[in-house]
Amino acid sequence: MSAQRRGRDPVRIAGWWLRWALIPAALGIWASSNLDVHSLPFVGAERESAVLLLDGQAYFGHLDDSGESGWLVLHDAYYLQDAKGAPTNVAVALAKRGGEAHEPADGMRINRDRVLAVERMGLGSAVARAIGVEREILATKPGVLELNPPSIAGAEQLAVQRTAAERAIARGFSAQVDQLTKINTELVLPVSKADAAAITQKALADLRSLRRSALAALGAVVGLRPGDAEAYAASADARLEGQSFTNEPGVLLAPDINAVVVQATAFFSQTGDAAAKQLTQPRATPTPAGSPQPSATPAPSASPSPRP
Repeated sequence: MSAQRRGRDPVRIAGWWLRWALIPAALGIWASSNLDVHSLPFVGAERESAVLLLDGQAYFGHLDDSGESGWLVLHDAYYLQDAKGAPTNVAVALAKRGGEAHEPADGMRINRDRVLAVERMGLGSAVARAIGVEREILATKPGVLELNPPSIAGAEQLAVQRTAAERAIARGFSAQVDQLTKINTELVLPVSKADAAAITQKALADLRSLRRSALAALGAVVGLRPGDAEAYAASADARLEGQSFTNEPGVLLAPDINAVVVQATAFFSQTGDAAAKQLTQPRATPTPAGSPQPSATPAPSASPSPRP
């Protein structure tokens, strides 16, 4: 009798229903409303989306579109910035959301009324490859229970981006060398030839030093240890000497790699502009001091004549 009562214990019965019926049903409802079955690991790769807004801006990342509110949530978000004239030979640059002045936390909420279109992004696209390399640089690790683990680039894609960054640095260096060459050959300079040569040689030495520092910084970003980064910089610097890569197609760089190129370009420009200013502005010549002039001797005043 006691065994029969235990078998019909309402607590045990409730536990059985909770474990084998209610929890699986809740999980099934959640999965059907929140997951894209084509993006699950056993069917397809990670789902990354491009969210195109009415104002022309586009954001890329993991889209959470549960349909439960008027908002979309985009995780691990990236966007494009104008990069015309940059030595990357690409008109745009990829930026990771989170570095803005207000330091937004992960998860970008987008009003549905502002959305023009949502498109699934190809994992072989330039944006997806750059995001994958950035994740590799940041040592992103997939969560144990993630149904859609993030796509992380391997050594091959990292090497492609490193080579592209090397060539962008070389283009930034060459642009300043060309500017100095034109100034020296096409303009009548207000400084002597000896002074012009000294200014130019000093600028070229400084530019080479900046190029090597940029390559060492690039080595550190892609994961090399300090000693290895310096050895890599020396080897790459010698390999890039005399190379311009002017007309070579560019590569959309991962944000951290692009930051190295941007900083190197700024330093190259500062050095080249300073040298150009020295070459094109006449040096001030000191005004010779005038020879001392004798002071005028005051005329003697006439003494009064004695009156008779």
